[in-house]
Amino acid sequence: MNKQASQPRAIYYVVALQIWEYFSFYGMRALLILYLTNRLHYDDAHAYGLFSAYCSLVYVTPILGGFLADKLLGNRMAVMLGAFLMALGHLVLGASEIAPTFLYLSLAIIVCGYGLFKSNISCLLGELYQPDDPRRDGGFSLLYAAGNIGSIVAPIACGYVQEEYSWAMGFALAAIGMVAGLIIFLCGKRHFAHTAGVNRAALRARTAALPNWGWLLVLLVAAPLLVTVLFWQEWAVYALIVATAIGLAVLVKIFRQAQTPQQRKALGLIVTLTAFSLLFWAFAQQGGSSISLYIDRFVNRDMFGYSVPTAMFQSVNAFAVMLCGVVLAWLVKGRAGGNRSVRIWGKFALGLGLMSAGFCILTLSARWSAAYGHSSMPLMIAGLAVMGFAELFIDPVAMSQITRIEIPGVTGVLTGIYMLLSGAIANYLAGVIADQTSQSAFDAAGAIGYSINAYIGVFSEIAWGALGCVALALLIWLYQALRYRRHPLAPAS
Repeated sequence: MNKQASQPRAIYYVVALQIWEYFSFYGMRALLILYLTNRLHYDDAHAYGLFSAYCSLVYVTPILGGFLADKLLGNRMAVMLGAFLMALGHLVLGASEIAPTFLYLSLAIIVCGYGLFKSNISCLLGELYQPDDPRRDGGFSLLYAAGNIGSIVAPIACGYVQEEYSWAMGFALAAIGMVAGLIIFLCGKRHFAHTAGVNRAALRARTAALPNWGWLLVLLVAAPLLVTVLFWQEWAVYALIVATAIGLAVLVKIFRQAQTPQQRKALGLIVTLTAFSLLFWAFAQQGGSSISLYIDRFVNRDMFGYSVPTAMFQSVNAFAVMLCGVVLAWLVKGRAGGNRSVRIWGKFALGLGLMSAGFCILTLSARWSAAYGHSSMPLMIAGLAVMGFAELFIDPVAMSQITRIEIPGVTGVLTGIYMLLSGAIANYLAGVIADQTSQSAFDAAGAIGYSINAYIGVFSEIAWGALGCVALALLIWLYQALRYRRHPLAPAS
């Protein structure tokens, strides 16, 4: 093997930690909505509200986590602290059967740990390479693939343990996975000696009445308590409003920094793509909430005498992303001719079209359930797989465009704004959409029959909504294509 081309040894410890982090996060997420409804007996509306609030806030806290890593902790310490908090949160979640306070506290601890971890593990990986190191792209591809492995295995393993033993054991397995990843990472400590460590001088410096390390301790205690209150009082939406207002103000400032028409066009394209992405993910995130409860209630999960746990279906999406991603990369390799804007809108239209097709399959499944009492498992798997394939035409395309922006020093900020809108806000809207399937949204006209009609209505409306987005994306694609034909040498916007 060419030693020059081989990856640095430290990357394998980062990759191992990423696998187990995805295992931990997605293992718990696959169980959460089922736990709230089946074990804690929350009504659907309450469960959807808490689930969407949790999924929203995990996209807000990485902003603070990135700041703490840059100024005080360094990426390595931030990642380790985040991993520890997530493991602790999953363990506390197992105790939530005793009192709801433990539920809110556990989710808050996980949200804070995720904030320290998610925003910094990629930055830690970046520290392993020189800016012009040709191995960098391969390292990030390896990290992405590793995450998919964890998210495929997690729902299967945690779902099986929950079904065979208990909810607490299912959550404990997620915690054990995170601890295992942290131990492996610590074993490779010597390989990270050249990366930035804790900024001791900054920690010792005083701000107001306390040294910064004292303020850091206050924050580590206060932040989970504050997020607990947000969950408990159902105030998460106010935190999202504040974060969104700040993000939009920053976006306006970036627009003012743009000095050329090309830069303003590029920013306009990013904003438009973000709006489409927000709607796409509001539809796609039904997978962890309304779709999961639909599978649990109306899909025949018996296979060779074994009832497949509902949580295991969460692996279908991740498996489709990984498998189709490999196939897609092979098919499009070396085919990058033509106008970039035309390609971008063509991909977005295809992704939204696949999302619409996926929900058409789910609508068919729900109608089948209404007619025969339950739907078939293969039909459900097909719908989830098509939705997973759709993801490959949205986020990678938008993120690629953000990294191409030619305004110095705004790439990271734009990425954060994109994650805020397509992650946090999209998950909140996903909860609003999912709530339309809850029985509390209808009259007491007829229990089960009414419930399946709610799923039929919501799934079909999403299919039509996604198709409307396709039509709009195709209009933009047609405009860009005609513009390119008339001015083939014009710069891509």
